[in-house]
Amino acid sequence: MSMKALEYHFTWGIMKGDIKELDSLPEKLLDRIMRFITPKYHATYFNLLAFLSHLEGNNVSALEYLHKSESVLKDRQDDTELLVTYANFAWVHYHSGNLDDVDNYIGKLENINKAFPSALNIQGSLPSVHGEKGWSLIRLGDIFYRRVKESFQKALEGEPDNASFNVGYALVLYRLEGMVKNKRVSSVMTAAANQLRKALSLEPDNSELMVLLALKLKKNQENKLESMKLIKEALRLSPDVPHVLSYVAKYFKNEGSINESLQVLGKALELAPNSHFLHHQIGLCHKQQIKAKVEVCIHHFSRAVDLKPSNIHARVNLAAAYGNNYQLEEAMKIFTVLLEDKSLSDSDKQLFYTGFGTFLYYRKRDEDGAVTQFKNAYQIPNESWDRKQAGKRLKQIAERWQANKNRLDEASEILSFLKQERY
Repeated sequence: MSMKALEYHFTWGIMKGDIKELDSLPEKLLDRIMRFITPKYHATYFNLLAFLSHLEGNNVSALEYLHKSESVLKDRQDDTELLVTYANFAWVHYHSGNLDDVDNYIGKLENINKAFPSALNIQGSLPSVHGEKGWSLIRLGDIFYRRVKESFQKALEGEPDNASFNVGYALVLYRLEGMVKNKRVSSVMTAAANQLRKALSLEPDNSELMVLLALKLKKNQENKLESMKLIKEALRLSPDVPHVLSYVAKYFKNEGSINESLQVLGKALELAPNSHFLHHQIGLCHKQQIKAKVEVCIHHFSRAVDLKPSNIHARVNLAAAYGNNYQLEEAMKIFTVLLEDKSLSDSDKQLFYTGFGTFLYYRKRDEDGAVTQFKNAYQIPNESWDRKQAGKRLKQIAERWQANKNRLDEASEILSFLKQERY
């Protein structure tokens, strides 16, 4: 039996450079083993950890993980589940110079294969091997998802009602559908949704399947009650599993319930404080809250302007709110009208020039235009907060130009202007 003809991690064409988040992946896998995943998946994780250890040149750790995988599998009724582990053993021993051990594990592989008819006497045709390949590749990043799908399809051809294979197939279909760009699938009857239902019928206590199915069902108003029921049951079964909680939080966020999403994410973060994904999701929730608050500001500033058009503060604040919401054209319309208004008092002009300069500087990235407006504000001899802000911005711009040794003459001119105007 040739090692190159076997199906296992080292012959699956996994390139080190293709593995997503390689540096943090071993720690994540160990954390899942110790705290979150069911024991029946431990062997897969140990095999993957062995593979990653070998990639990093640590064959001692690789062999330790393989022994753990073998220990998990030794009481299984299906000996074919040992095929990938034994093949990995043979590979690592070969590259460690332990040729007697290589022969030992090759012999174990041959003994397992002898139990099958000649049509199945090839390791690559066994469902358990395809299933192990699917579960391994799905942990390595989205570049492998197409191959994961193919592996689970092959596994299911041999064992269509295998719960593990159906779960893996459901997960990868969900992820593949989520990767489709600029294409909204309104129907809940997608391949992923159907497969999630089938997998959940085979593993009715799988909380991850519940939340993923809930996320699919919520797209249809008629399924809201069922989706919420699934979310509640998932929280009951897995109140302390971070990746389940992250999906629950996504459900609440998509429903517009940002506070509930933040509450769930906060609990997940207590369990996994170093999760970059959770921190990012919390940031997105707060960003959405900020956007909502800006839109409330726009609404009320707009009403204030409608009720009293002469309120320059309201008009400048409305323009600034539009700018903060990246509605730059709407903001420019207001500033342009005010720029041409000859009836503004000096204090109103100062307010407008400072607000317009701030908008040009931060939203339009127009430094020259901003300097002009700040100067206009500062030249008005009213000692006000707006004048101080305009002078402060001018000084900051000039000092930054000097520090960068850029536009030195113009920087000196601004500082001279401020001195002349008694800043």
